Amino acid sequence: MYQRYFGLKEKPFKITPDPRFLYLSEKHAEALDHLTYGISQGEGFMVISGDVGTGKTTIIRSLLERLDDARIKTAIILNPLLQIEDLLKSILEDFGLSAKGNSKKELIDQLNLFLLSLNREGRKAVVIIDESQNLAPDLLEELRSLSNLETDQEKLLQIVLVGQLELLNMLNRPNLRQLKQRISVNYRLDPLSLKEMKEYISHRLSVAGFQGELAFSTRALRQVFKVSRGIPRLINLLCDRILLVLYLEQKMRVTPVHVRKAIESLSGGKSSYSIFKAIFSRRLAFGGGIVGLIIFLGALSLIWLSPRNSSTPEAIKLPGEIPNIQSSVSPFLYSVHLSSFKKKALADRAIEKICQEGLEAFGIVVQLPATGIWYRILVGQYQTRDEAQSLANRLRENGSFPYSTVISIPQGDIKIKQEIKGSRL
Repeated sequence: MYQRYFGLKEKPFKITPDPRFLYLSEKHAEALDHLTYGISQGEGFMVISGDVGTGKTTIIRSLLERLDDARIKTAIILNPLLQIEDLLKSILEDFGLSAKGNSKKELIDQLNLFLLSLNREGRKAVVIIDESQNLAPDLLEELRSLSNLETDQEKLLQIVLVGQLELLNMLNRPNLRQLKQRISVNYRLDPLSLKEMKEYISHRLSVAGFQGELAFSTRALRQVFKVSRGIPRLINLLCDRILLVLYLEQKMRVTPVHVRKAIESLSGGKSSYSIFKAIFSRRLAFGGGIVGLIIFLGALSLIWLSPRNSSTPEAIKLPGEIPNIQSSVSPFLYSVHLSSFKKKALADRAIEKICQEGLEAFGIVVQLPATGIWYRILVGQYQTRDEAQSLANRLRENGSFPYSTVISIPQGDIKIKQEIKGSRL
């Protein structure tokens, strides 16, 4: 809508991981250099970690552009919520092979023969696993065993684990110490500084073809930085809406008023000082921009073992619950069950994190006859099952929560905390 007004060839603040728009902050440049060097030296395991939206996937896309296809064969796994046999099949298929056999031994033997053939040609093989925080500990241990595929001189397979910060906690577990000892590159991506954010915005506008006189006031930039915390994905979502606000007002200078209007627009016209609620709750409700924004619970789903019990739960209030649940005369509301935990501390932490992302997450407690107390994490409260089912379908299709299930909850039993935890303006 606003592209012609600003003289843009394309939208500058898309949230898709387009390598053309990669802004190499000091941290991003170092991450790319570390990966490139590690692969060139035949290192076994490499780890890139960072918070949601800091640009990990874009780093991987840029890495692939740097690598020489004639010398390095790559396989990329985007959904690591698999059993070892399925993971091996995915690796083989991404290497361009048809899996032969179904057992782990047969698949590893086929992979080993393929890697040996590459080695004879003087080529390397690299497996990149995105969202690695979702890997179960036993699957990580299986990956460690794959690093034993080697000749007398070098490793046949290099593995790059890319994931959120929870991945680091997982790798510090005592039972994974052997794997941790094999990690030769371990780099953490941090959010942008205020100076880097200014350069980031200018860079993306330039790549999109902007040559005009658009300017951000100092206060407006500081406001964008405060609510985005320097996280590129949040900067993109907010700046995209700021350009729309400027277009509607036919202005070329961004002021704090425009930033506030952009936030209110993203929150559906409601005055909200949580950029996470403003951006993500609306994006989720309308089916866009949910990729990677709710992956946090995926990391904790390693202990997501509760049966999907459909009995009416006993509800209690847990920290991090958020407001704005509509009232209704219906005796039931419908919600989407994401995951469950045996420990309340983990559920508390998960709820708080999701609320900071702006989702309507809350917790309930259920007593199951066979396994005792479970702490369930739910998202959204809807008047109809169809509304909740639509959300559950999107979460499953997105791959973040493949077991999202619609459940009914008695209206009035769920106590909603009257504030949201998260950053405020």
